[in-house]
Amino acid sequence: MKKILCMSLISLLLVLMAACGPKDVNSSGDTSEKTSKQKVSGEAAVLTITDMAGRTVNFSKKPERIITLTNSDMGIVYALGGSVVGRQTMDASGVEPSVALKATEVGNTHDLNLEKIASLTPDVIVASSEQNLKDVPALEGIGAKVVLTGANSIADIKKQEAILAQLLGENATNLQKEIDQKVAEIKQAQTGKAVRALLILGAPGSNYAALPNSLSGDILEAAGGINVAKDFKGVENFPQYASLNIEKIVESDPEVIFLMIHGGDEKETEIAFQKEMKQNDAWNSTTAVKNNNIVVLPADLFGTNPGIRITKALDYMANELNQVSK
Repeated sequence: MKKILCMSLISLLLVLMAACGPKDVNSSGDTSEKTSKQKVSGEAAVLTITDMAGRTVNFSKKPERIITLTNSDMGIVYALGGSVVGRQTMDASGVEPSVALKATEVGNTHDLNLEKIASLTPDVIVASSEQNLKDVPALEGIGAKVVLTGANSIADIKKQEAILAQLLGENATNLQKEIDQKVAEIKQAQTGKAVRALLILGAPGSNYAALPNSLSGDILEAAGGINVAKDFKGVENFPQYASLNIEKIVESDPEVIFLMIHGGDEKETEIAFQKEMKQNDAWNSTTAVKNNNIVVLPADLFGTNPGIRITKALDYMANELNQVSK
């Protein structure tokens, strides 16, 4: 009997000790058995980012060694006061700012040099949400975190700036204000009739119409243009672009046709496109072709995400539309 009573008292004492033991307290003061902080390999995260692919990326320390695989990301990083140790491979004339030339080339979104990337021991690799999602396991395999970005609208570029500012511990407000001010400035200057326009993405062997849910389509509308392909159906796995429907294009009669060249020989693609336009009776019936209003857009502003140069892209588009409306 004494033995049973002794065991009961010991059990009660253990329960009371457990009840009085320390508990985690979250920021609101509520007690909880679990900490509210994210964990990174058993360590509390000092930074948590939700990237533009919807992935949650936790960092156990502030990232310092950064690699960017797109020019837009690199430009934003430097505009925010940061720098990169590795960058995309491209012609030196297209690297902005020029100080980034000293960063090591590591390939591009289509052709990564994993060996070179690993040799730079990056803390984080900023890559394309469209092109590099499949590469995340390989990139993480070298011990780096991966943050994915991308932009199909002007608003997306502002979000891209906010994510990279968070990564650097900076503030993107000033960069975002520049975009808002430019959009407002262009809208205020619009006094004439809106111009009907067709945006074509030209690539070797194929041409597509850019829809309003594409970045270039959003720029067109922000600059005051009317996208004649707005009701076209996007192609599978490429919903921001549609196959060219010549009958509908002729019916909507664009006053200007903008050509964005992606991949291959730019001049060769432009010549082939111009030739087709002028030799095809259907194309020839449009106001744009009749008046020779076929404009090849700068690749650095429209062929890819221009990043902080979005204000220049808006100015360029608004100026071209203004020339047509006169």
